[in-house]
Amino acid sequence: MYKIHFNLKSFDLNSLLQTETYLIFLLTFFDFHLLKQKTMPKKVKKITVLRSPHIDKKSREQFKMVNHKKTLVLVVANKNLFFLLLKIIKDIQFIGVEVEIVIEFCTF
Repeated sequence: MYKIHFNLKSFDLNSLLQTETYLIFLLTFFDFHLLKQKTMPKKVKKITVLRSPHIDKKSREQFKMVNHKKTLVLVVANKNLFFLLLKIIKDIQFIGVEVEIVIEFCTF
């Protein structure tokens, strides 16, 4: 029995949601049972930069980077379907989304 975690990270929330819906559609097409769907807390990194390096220290500009994360967890019992799923997901390019796959294997 294989337990697969799909960790999705993106700077853009729309592309993350689009990738998530595509993965859920793909998993329901192959009759995989989705165990959990977790939304992780987003990371916000703020950077303050001086506009002019010589004078006007009060004149500053602020930038913000937001990192969104989601995790999908599913269980696969069949070994052939597991390898088919990995082959399909390996060939797909998700634009703007980093996909990390963590696999757990359970023996009884």
